[in-house]
Amino acid sequence: MMKHIMSPNKITSGVLFASLLVLLASCSYAVLSTLVIMSGFDLPVLLVGKFFYGWVILGIIVLIVWLVYQRRQPKREKSTKPMGRRVLLMVIAGVVMALVTILYFHSFAVFELPISLAVILLFQYSWIGVVVESIARRKLPSKGKVIACIVILIGTILAGGILGADLSLAMMNPAGIICGVAAACCYAFFVYFSGQIETEMPPLHKSFLIATVALVFVILFIAVFYGGFETVAAAFMNFDALQFSIPLGIFGIAIPVFFLAVGAPKISTGMATILNSAELPLEVLLAALVIGESVVALRWVGVVIILLGIALPYIIERRITSGLET
Repeated sequence: MMKHIMSPNKITSGVLFASLLVLLASCSYAVLSTLVIMSGFDLPVLLVGKFFYGWVILGIIVLIVWLVYQRRQPKREKSTKPMGRRVLLMVIAGVVMALVTILYFHSFAVFELPISLAVILLFQYSWIGVVVESIARRKLPSKGKVIACIVILIGTILAGGILGADLSLAMMNPAGIICGVAAACCYAFFVYFSGQIETEMPPLHKSFLIATVALVFVILFIAVFYGGFETVAAAFMNFDALQFSIPLGIFGIAIPVFFLAVGAPKISTGMATILNSAELPLEVLLAALVIGESVVALRWVGVVIILLGIALPYIIERRITSGLET
C-alpha cells in the first residue's frame, strides 16, 4: 500500500473520521466490564450470548444494507491474492478476536486475578501494537508514539487502581497473568489484522465474516472445555440473560468490529492501539456513575494521563505522521 505523510493543512476528513471510528470502537468495548459485573451470569452464557447476538445484529445490518443499496454499490476490484491465503487470514482474525474476550474473562473470572491487575495486563496492547507495527513494517516507531506509549502505560497503572490495592503474591495466579498478557497480544494482533486483511472487501461484509468465525470458535471452545454442546444449548436458551447478552453483542461485537474494519485500514496499527487506550478512562467513568464504585483521586489522575498520551503524537510532532496514513 502506498503511504504518504500528511501535513496539518492536508488532513483529510476521511482520515479524521477513521480515527474517530477507532476511538468509538474503544469506547464501545469499555461498556463490557460494567455489563459483565452487573449480569451475574456464568462465563459460557456471557460468551455465547455476546458473540451470537453480535453476529445476529451484524447479519441484520448486512441484509438491510444489501437490500437498500445493492444497486448503488460501486464495483470493487477483485483481490489478486490467493483465495487460500485470504481465507486463512480471515479465520485467524476471527479466532484472535474471540480469544481476546475468552482470555480476558478467564484471567479474572476463572483464575481469580484481581480485576485491577487483569485490566493492567490487557492494556499492554497499547505498546504491543506499536511493536507489531514496527516488526511488520521493519521500521522504528516515531518519537511521538514511543512517548505516548510510555505515558499511557503510566496512566494505565494509575487508572487501573493497582496502586494502593494491597495486592499480594498469592493473588497473582500465574495462569491468570498468562491469560491477561495473551489477551493483550491477541487484541494488538486483531487491530493489526483489521487494518491489513481484505481491504478491497466492503467493511461490513468483512466484519460479518470475522464475527462468524469468532462465533464458531467460541461455540467449539465452550463445547470442549465446559461440558459439551449441552452447555452451549443451555447458554442459547438462557433467555433471562438477554438483557445483558444483547448489549454485550452490540457493544462487544457489532459496533467495534465494524468500526475497526472501516477505520483501521486508514491508520497504522500503532496509532490504532494508542487510540484504543481511551477504553480505560471510560471504564473508570462508568464504574463511578453506573456501579457506584468509589474512584480515588489517583485513578482520575491516571485517566487524565491516558488522554494526554493519546494526544501526544499530535502535540509532539505537530502533524499527522505515519500514525495516520492513507
